[in-house]
Amino acid sequence: MIQAISLKNCKFSYVPNKLVINIDQLDIASGERVFLHGPSGHGKSTLLNLASGVIKANSGVVSVLGNDFTNLAQSKRDHLRGEKIGYIFQIFNLIPYLTVKENIILPCLINKKRANQDVDKQAEELIDSLGMREHINKKVTDLSIGQQQRVAAARALIGNPEIIIADEPTSALDEKNTKEFMNLLMKEWEKRKFTLLFVSHDERLKSYFERSISLPEINHHD
Repeated sequence: MIQAISLKNCKFSYVPNKLVINIDQLDIASGERVFLHGPSGHGKSTLLNLASGVIKANSGVVSVLGNDFTNLAQSKRDHLRGEKIGYIFQIFNLIPYLTVKENIILPCLINKKRANQDVDKQAEELIDSLGMREHINKKVTDLSIGQQQRVAAARALIGNPEIIIADEPTSALDEKNTKEFMNLLMKEWEKRKFTLLFVSHDERLKSYFERSISLPEINHHD
């Protein structure tokens, strides 16, 4: 089975002698959807930063789509992240002065390899799929929180990246919007079969996923 993300004997610390990440083995198969959970302070965001190449492990192996991130320069990790990884942020990170459509196509302007087909057409298909057609030319500041999170998901999905990383994407949503968002995300996964690494402290979301991993159980940090 091809591994999309693989960590082996991975250690990371921000300061000497205080490990934030200490994982013997973590494998996520290509096309798998995985729910990673744990309370605050157990290294969830740090693990995502390692898996997306934002930071580099102090030791061990972090392999992403066959690339050893531990031995790649920052510029190459940044390029691979822009091309192959879509990221749904907890606080959305949308550009307030851009419209819905402009925010969605932004990754394809930054990394041309994400624009592997007609970008406008794909953006509009995503907008329709996420039920946002009537808002296509609105500024994102005119949207509700739930609508903004849909835009953030569409921005991560455009260009068909092989991996989607979601960092607490429902933390700002109420129960109704959480259910709607999760159903839409799973519908997109069914269409595209990307690898989905979804991190949350809300264990009620486990039922949407094929596999659930407790970070405190695999991360032997200090």
